[in-house]
This record gives sequence, C-alpha cells and structure tokens, in this order.
Amino acid sequence: MGDLIYRLLLFLNSSKENDINYNIAITMLRNIRSIPNMSISKLADLCFTSPAAITRFCHKLGYSNFIEFKENIKINIDHYTKGLMKPKAMHYDLPREDILNNMSLEIINEIETFKSFIDLKVIDRVVELIFNSNNVCIFGTQFSQLMAQELQRKLVNISKLIYHANDVQEQERLADELDENSLAILISPTGRFTLYHERLWRKIEKSSATVVVITEQHKPEYMKRSDYIIYLPPRNDSNEYVQNHRYDLSYLLEYIYIRYGSMYKNS
Repeated sequence: MGDLIYRLLLFLNSSKENDINYNIAITMLRNIRSIPNMSISKLADLCFTSPAAITRFCHKLGYSNFIEFKENIKINIDHYTKGLMKPKAMHYDLPREDILNNMSLEIINEIETFKSFIDLKVIDRVVELIFNSNNVCIFGTQFSQLMAQELQRKLVNISKLIYHANDVQEQERLADELDENSLAILISPTGRFTLYHERLWRKIEKSSATVVVITEQHKPEYMKRSDYIIYLPPRNDSNEYVQNHRYDLSYLLEYIYIRYGSMYKNS
C-alpha cells in the first residue's frame, strides 16, 4: 500500500487539476482506508465519474481490475501503517541541538556499518556489467525510485545512459524488452518489491537478462534468479531518528557512480 500511495501521488503531482486522473487520485488518497469496503459504483460517485473510468485508472496503476486494486490495499495496509509510524524521537522532549546530534550519530552509524558490510568485489563486477551492457534498466519504487533516477542522471553526465520509468506500467514495458544482452538492476532494500509488484518481478524473473538485486533480504526468489546480489546491512530497529536504508542506499549508489567514472574515465 505504501507503494500504491506513492503511485497515486505521482498522478496527483503530474496531472492537471481539471484532469480526471487528478480527481480520481485525490479522491482515492482522501479515502484510501475506506476503499476496501466500497463498491466501484460508490467510488465512482465520490469521484464524479463512471465505474468504467475507475477501472481504466486501476489499469494505469498496474492492476487488472478494481477488485485486485482493493485486495492490494487490504494485503499491504499493515506494512503501510508501519511505514507511516513517526520516529520515536518525536515523542521525546529534547533540545533541538540534541535532536540534530542524535540524528547525525544514527546516520554515521548506518554508513559505517555499510562500509564494513559491503562486498566491493561484487560492486566492481556490477560496474563492469553496467559499462558493457547496451540496455541497462533499473527498477524500483518510492525512495528506491528516487535513488534510481539520481543514478540515471549522474551516469548520463559521464556518457552512460541507463533506463528507468516512473510509472509501474512503463517499468513493465522495460521488463518486456529485456533480452540476453540486457542488465536489470532491482533496488528493493526491504525485499517487498515482489509483494507489491509481483507481475513486474515475474517479467524480470522470466527474462534472459542479467539480474542484479540490491536488498537486505536473503529471499529465495532473489537468490534463485539473481546473477549478483548487493546485500545491504540488516535493518536497525533501534533507530529512533532516521528511517533505515535512507543513507546507506544513497551512499552505495554514489559509490557506484564514482567507481564507474574511476574505472572507465578513459573510455
């Protein structure tokens, strides 16, 4: 559901106010927890549109129909609730200087843990694959999507074009075009990508592309299909100020960019 919220916000932020997609997205966001108990006709009435328009919008979100859309909300609502939990530190009565210092300590600890945990040989091999592949597609949603876009932007500045899509349906199109000469990089720190986007994962899984996964999870489906896995350190549930993998993931992708430039500066 967390990813569903993100996709709805993409529609909200990229559509014009008088666009039907804008109206449906904003109504869904305002009523997200009530939708599992709504009929398609009820939701259409709230959106001042037709059930057919709701169905088409569900297709744009990557669902086969309204029922699948509602089921996705039900399945993931617990995950989303946990993701929305406020940092524990918000409940503390601390001076602002202490908040800033404690945040800094958690961020430094996350990066230091990452440095001692990461396998640099695997990263070098992934950098080689990025250089040698003509079709590099990077998949991810929410924060991972922002990181994917940032890596895409940086690499193009040193003459390496990789592909990414904001929309899940467009990511599915990229997955459909993967072949034996392609490299697919999936960013899924929590490992829940297969839960939120099973259809997209199946397309990547069934392709003949080389597959790299960035995750903290030792999931059987990732281990079975991936050619390389870059493991992030296990999440630190004792964090009180910062969300897990906000900083080590950013650090990793920045390192991949710099290492790529270092290895192929004369190419």
